[in-house]
Amino acid sequence: MNSLQKDQILHAIVEEVTSAKETLCNFQGELLLVGNHTGLPLKKGDPIKLQIISTHPLQFQIFDAKNMRFQRVV
Repeated sequence: MNSLQKDQILHAIVEEVTSAKETLCNFQGELLLVGNHTGLPLKKGDPIKLQIISTHPLQFQIFDAKNMRFQRVV
């Protein structure tokens, strides 16, 4: 877990849905509590992609390539 970098994408598996807004995910044997603010229902065994948004403290967001928006910066 020490080698994780900001914006890195992790592939994890949903281990347990603890509520409509939180789920426990398994990443390389480590359990991660992840907030689900996507509105998408998750269930045990679902593959999930997590993007690291901060390393200190470690924070993730659910990564969905279908919903990515690109903005033009001038």
